[in-house]
Amino acid sequence: MTPGTAKRKGRETENRLVEWLHAHGWPYTERRRLAGTADRGDISGVIGVTIEVKSGARLDIAGWMKELEVEMVNDRADLGLVVVRPKGCPDPEAWWAVMPVPIAFKMLRERDERTSG
Repeated sequence: MTPGTAKRKGRETENRLVEWLHAHGWPYTERRRLAGTADRGDISGVIGVTIEVKSGARLDIAGWMKELEVEMVNDRADLGLVVVRPKGCPDPEAWWAVMPVPIAFKMLRERDERTSG
């Protein structure tokens, strides 16, 4: 894949996710502009959450988690996830969300605290 094709595919994937988020109750989400070393993730509009989006056949979960960690610091976010679009899968309903275990359980703990009262 050429660099131009990869960028186009990345933009398309981010746009599809934003459309999906809008349709599912996240109306303020939008694609972020590239920010170099100060990158804060690909999608904004979910307060306190850094969202990185990946598209393609090659999985690099360890690398993506390192990238997410840096972006969460830059974004001053408590939560973060990587949304992965598998190759040949245009529908966000079938994509994956990957996150570090401590973040997943922090989300579950917060949900339990909200619902137990």
